[in-house]
Amino acid sequence: LLTVPLLMVEFYLIMSAVGKVPGRVFWNLLVGTTVMLIFGYMGETGMMGVGLAFVLSMAAWFYVIWYIMKGEASQVNASLANANVQKAYKTMTFLVTV
Repeated sequence: LLTVPLLMVEFYLIMSAVGKVPGRVFWNLLVGTTVMLIFGYMGETGMMGVGLAFVLSMAAWFYVIWYIMKGEASQVNASLANANVQKAYKTMTFLVTV
């Protein structure tokens, strides 16, 4: 249950190891994945309708994917000149989307 938010937080940690990253990047990634998991859990346990929970969970997931591919996290990563960070970010993006 914690692996998805932890993986998203790793995006922030890798970038912040070599440069200044706004705190909102951390919070956007953490909140997006937590919302995804909460709605997924609610749908699986019957706390809310499966269809609605799925739609809300997927909306949060698409937000996270957009955020790491085109949003602020992606822009911050592009501004960092460290080749190792670029490679790690690209690899993690691949792992998250495949």
